[in-house]
Amino acid sequence: MLGSEYNWLFTHSRSPNGLPRIRVKNESLLTLAIAFLCLLAVALHAEPAPAELPGMDGIIEGVALQPETGATFFSDVHNRCIWTRTGDGPLHRFSSDSDGLLGVFALKIDPTGRTLWASSAALPEMKGYTAADRGRALLVAYDLPTRALRRTYALPADGRAHVPGDFLLAPDGTIYATDSLAPVIWRLAPGADRLDAWLEQAQFKSLQGIALSADERSLYVADYPTGIWRIEIATRTAAPLPAPAGFNLRGVDGLYAVPGGLIGVQNGLNPPRIIRLDLDATGGLSGARVLPAGTELTDLSLGQVVGRHFAFLSHSGWDLFSNPAATPAPHSVLLHQVPLEK
Repeated sequence: MLGSEYNWLFTHSRSPNGLPRIRVKNESLLTLAIAFLCLLAVALHAEPAPAELPGMDGIIEGVALQPETGATFFSDVHNRCIWTRTGDGPLHRFSSDSDGLLGVFALKIDPTGRTLWASSAALPEMKGYTAADRGRALLVAYDLPTRALRRTYALPADGRAHVPGDFLLAPDGTIYATDSLAPVIWRLAPGADRLDAWLEQAQFKSLQGIALSADERSLYVADYPTGIWRIEIATRTAAPLPAPAGFNLRGVDGLYAVPGGLIGVQNGLNPPRIIRLDLDATGGLSGARVLPAGTELTDLSLGQVVGRHFAFLSHSGWDLFSNPAATPAPHSVLLHQVPLEK
């Protein structure tokens, strides 16, 4: 039986055989009602509007979200610092000038929620850069409750340029960091006081994002010019993953593990995009697709998986520093969220 709330659209009665008979009272109103319900369904499933960080004059490369506290942290290559804010409140500096940071790249919060890790390297785009800074690179750990710099780990000074642009925190406490300028994956073992060159391979051209397999036996690493590599941790053997037919895997920056696959920030293509890569039972690629992520995908940088969503940055500011000595006007950085399963 129809409720009284629908009587403006339908009449109801019973046929001679006792079955209910429903007639439309007003077809125009029914059409409008259906259109309204369709729009409501679209609205309920629409992507949330990106969060805006207005007035930024730097290069916002990395982000770390802490849903339990509502805090979000942003790395700044140009201003050599880490920013933070709670909810949609104002931005504040988290790091101090006395911390000795270089340009700040990736950010990760450890599982305890007490340590914020950051990778940092000298680039001409950072404030105060000098030729003497070339090759300097760091991994740093902050105590989140006190905001104190707990420890700094410098990459070895070997005469080469280094940019540890991304890293991962393995469940056993090991940190693996990729180097965008030297063909090296660095490792900080639990309790160690220095980084070691865990794997160096001439075939690596510009290492970027890094993710751990679900069984914790393999690393997936994005190499910007060549695609995605799979590395067996036990043997340190690396092999490129064949791309699915018709799908380009070059130009991937951030790379993140999700159930059944990987999420990639592919900012080396035009237009840039967010991609979902499916893995089969052997750890190989079984499929790839582009995730619908809105129309504001310009100058993408890094992100983070948060529950069933992937949060990532656009309008990061790199495009404004094609001349490293430039002083661009303040711009708005956007923080997006896209469902993992769309």
